[in-house]
Amino acid sequence: MIRRTSLVLAFLITSLAPSLGCQQNSVSLTAEQRQIVIDSITSSLNRMYVFPDVAAQMDADLRERVKRGEFDEVSDASSFARLLTQDLQAISHDKHLRVRMRSADPLSGPAGSFGGNSSIFGRTERMAGDVAYVEILSFGAPPEEVREETTRIMSAAADAKALIIDLRANGGGSPFTVALVSSYLFGAEPVHLNSLYFRPANRTDDFYTDPLVAGRKFGPDKPIYVLTSSRTFSGAEEFAYNLQTRKRATIVGETTGGGANPGRGVGLPYSMTVFVPTGRAINPITKTNWEGVGVKPDVAVPAAEALDIAHRLAAQAVKAGATRSK
Repeated sequence: MIRRTSLVLAFLITSLAPSLGCQQNSVSLTAEQRQIVIDSITSSLNRMYVFPDVAAQMDADLRERVKRGEFDEVSDASSFARLLTQDLQAISHDKHLRVRMRSADPLSGPAGSFGGNSSIFGRTERMAGDVAYVEILSFGAPPEEVREETTRIMSAAADAKALIIDLRANGGGSPFTVALVSSYLFGAEPVHLNSLYFRPANRTDDFYTDPLVAGRKFGPDKPIYVLTSSRTFSGAEEFAYNLQTRKRATIVGETTGGGANPGRGVGLPYSMTVFVPTGRAINPITKTNWEGVGVKPDVAVPAAEALDIAHRLAAQAVKAGATRSK
């Protein structure tokens, strides 16, 4: 059994952390307070960061920077957080690993309820050529909050001859919600989409489609096109990567952001917090993931042009399918 609640919360924080603004209240730090923050960060990294050897490298690097006096003139906590993020990412190349001021924005809370609006979908329409278009703005709400809406929207697209799924503005979310939406794109057998290994528990969790999902399914055979941009991140990248490696969809657009390591936020002194990636994705086909490199599109075009290109490709695929069936 997957430990549902803790993992959902971890991925909500994972997906929201890179995009949220931080609290702008000025906090001034002394040299002693800066050292306390650094000690707290390195302690968390050494205990929880998914790659222990990289955690040790970041620990040593920060301590060397302190010795060189690189932080001596940085008294503003927000500036200190930005500098620490830069230094940590220079070693780890991990875009989820970030230090920031604790936000007063309700979006940053672990429930990830989007200010009371749990919808994950944006615009939907039936385009020319009987091509369904579905925009997914986030996977950040847990499945129980969006199951009914997902059933309605995906069922409405089920009878289209081709499907375009737009992830260009999607910053990620829960792997459970990724699996829920993906369940409408496959057939009668469970499909292994992704696995997540977590260092603190030394545990690997597997994620599958649900063949018995409610409503009507688009199914395993008709063409799908997934739109991406450089802003597509985390769980949205997982969705695209899962379909690409299963050869279930054609990815159209830009290379995605490159964040595949889930984790959780850890509170720091002086109104600061650090997001510590505690796990990594393991795709069942490639045995690796998109961390640091992003999901490479099958058809590389600027994000602004991706919908028009995908629609043209979809219309061509529909026409070719109709010709073959005659």
